[in-house]
Amino acid sequence: MVAPPAALPRADASPPRSAVDTRYFVIALRAVAAVVIAWHHFALYPPLRDWAAPVMGNLLDWLADHGRATQVFFVVGGYVMALSMSGRDWRLPVLGRYVVRRYCRLGLPYLAAMGLVGLAYLYGRDWLPEELTGAPVTVPQVLAHLFFLQAILGYEHLSAGFWFICVNFQLALVYAAGLWLRDGPGRGRLNVPLLLGWPLAAFSLFHFNLNPDWDSWWLYFFPYFFMGIVIHHAVHRARSPWSFWLYALLLVAAMGFEWRWRLLSALLVGALLWHGEWRGWGASWPRHKAVLGVGRISFSLFLVHFPVLVFVGALWARLEWDSPELAVLALGLAFGLSLALARLFYRWVELPAAALGRRIGRCGPGRTAAAGA
Repeated sequence: MVAPPAALPRADASPPRSAVDTRYFVIALRAVAAVVIAWHHFALYPPLRDWAAPVMGNLLDWLADHGRATQVFFVVGGYVMALSMSGRDWRLPVLGRYVVRRYCRLGLPYLAAMGLVGLAYLYGRDWLPEELTGAPVTVPQVLAHLFFLQAILGYEHLSAGFWFICVNFQLALVYAAGLWLRDGPGRGRLNVPLLLGWPLAAFSLFHFNLNPDWDSWWLYFFPYFFMGIVIHHAVHRARSPWSFWLYALLLVAAMGFEWRWRLLSALLVGALLWHGEWRGWGASWPRHKAVLGVGRISFSLFLVHFPVLVFVGALWARLEWDSPELAVLALGLAFGLSLALARLFYRWVELPAAALGRRIGRCGPGRTAAAGA
């Protein structure tokens, strides 16, 4: 289907605040995912986990096994990208500027978090198990991190969760390239991200997503991300639920082919997000100040909670506070400090990085054209 001729915003322009920042259910989903992921890592890594086990071992075991919520970020990320990017005009010059903008938005906070985790490792290197601190950092390892290539090149991640940022960057570039194909070679006649996305998602569900060796590449995670794109198309473009339900059936078929709890998680999150956006309540609920506050700093919380865990664990090890009760106190303190540091990190690192990206994105002339519906 071809959209009527219209002058679209430039792809390198800033999205309107109402498009993303006031969708309260999206923000709440991010808040829940960030908190669950933080506690998942708290439950995975010694020594605090081991010391606290006599008091809260069952809860920590459950969090270690089931407290994985990155699928939430992938589904929500696909929806938000489609919401803020699909209605804009994409040509080759703005595609190049978008890559720089995206690096500023993700990469600069990620580099700052690398500095924090490096300091935490220096403080805890001789006091914590190598499972937590890893091997000594090398220059090639740092250089690989600068370009999100560490896993692809075989280097260890410097911090828990860094793999997600690498994959997220890949997915953003793939989606932007699809929009460029739509507006450049496709001249706005075809919705290329959808036309290519369906076969890619199906192929991933029945091939790439079955092989953990692919988990450093965007294709492994593409079915979760594409769920968000399908939701956006169903709600804001086609105004029909059929594309969402068809994709849900595809995920059910993939789970029948080989059971994967990650697909069920993505399906449940996608169903909640689709219902909230389809019925309209997702734009106005919940309005709880604390939930929305955590949601807005969720990326910062995702980045800083691990170095905080390393620092608190090292401090407790140095003080020899290894009783179960004090270990539980340490985990609570680590979470509270993570929230506090995330707020500072959001204010002084994440927001300035995003602002720098927007300034870069406004450079150069923009072009407008009709885009595929």
